[in-house]
Amino acid sequence: MAPSIPQVAIKPEKWPQTVYSTPEPSLAKAEADKLLAMRFDPAFYRSAYLQCMGRGLSQKDCIASLSAVDSKITPSGPLSDPAASDAMSSAIACISANGGDVDKCTTHFDALSKLAGYKEEEKKTSVQKASEFCSKAGWKLIAVPALYVGMKFIKIK
Repeated sequence: MAPSIPQVAIKPEKWPQTVYSTPEPSLAKAEADKLLAMRFDPAFYRSAYLQCMGRGLSQKDCIASLSAVDSKITPSGPLSDPAASDAMSSAIACISANGGDVDKCTTHFDALSKLAGYKEEEKKTSVQKASEFCSKAGWKLIAVPALYVGMKFIKIK
């Protein structure tokens, strides 16, 4: 009898996609370049302590001089700031009070998205679109008036 293949929710071929991307309905998109920049040095405090001891200081002085924060650790995002803690706690309270209904807490999520730095996409006017096209085309756009004048003298039959 052949061994049975276990059924999984996410196929193994899609595991990298689930780590480096987010579902479509999600408001916060994954930033894969920041995932690769994450660092943690497990030997930070040991090396700092040994360097301090190498300078000839006592054990008490070295322990007192160690900094509480590892300087090589990846910086946290904007939502971990103390200023965002009120907005975060109110969003969590809203979700727990409404039984997980996201539609009732959209104002809290909008406030969190503004704190995180997300901006709504602006609708561009036709003048802005034309201006962007001209700036991308650059000096090649100089041929348009020459073609316009040249087409007056050339007759296509």
